[in-house]
Amino acid sequence: MAKIAKCGYGSDGRGIGKTEEGYTYIVNDNVRTGDKIQVIATSRKQKKFATTAVPLHTYKETTVKGKEAKQEAISNTGKDPTESYTGKELGISREGINKQAYKLGGDKQQSQYTMQTRAANIAKYMQKNPEADFSSHSRETFDSYSKKFINEGE
Repeated sequence: MAKIAKCGYGSDGRGIGKTEEGYTYIVNDNVRTGDKIQVIATSRKQKKFATTAVPLHTYKETTVKGKEAKQEAISNTGKDPTESYTGKELGISREGINKQAYKLGGDKQQSQYTMQTRAANIAKYMQKNPEADFSSHSRETFDSYSKKFINEGE
């Protein structure tokens, strides 16, 4: 079972772009409105990258609203919504992870847990979409944090 999440980008979920309710993702049943999740987004240049998102609304996939949200996403993009996985689903534990924040550029900082979750989501996306074009920063994130996820799922 899964949920459909309408998300805004950024740690506060305000980045909804030209959408009215946010960008649509398929997420785990445990994801709730207001959680911070790591998703694969698409830039204006059609390059994929990992970023933080906050579900503004979540719907069970089998409900009327869930089916409507998924269908709306398909009609807007021509494809099914991207799946986003939680750190727990990807086998990443917060236990034993260095609490130090990593500087990404400018004043942006992310935890090692966040970066590992992003890298693992990139790895999953690459497995399902080997032809996808990723941003250079996404490649760096993948190279730095995802070595343990390369052969997973094979």
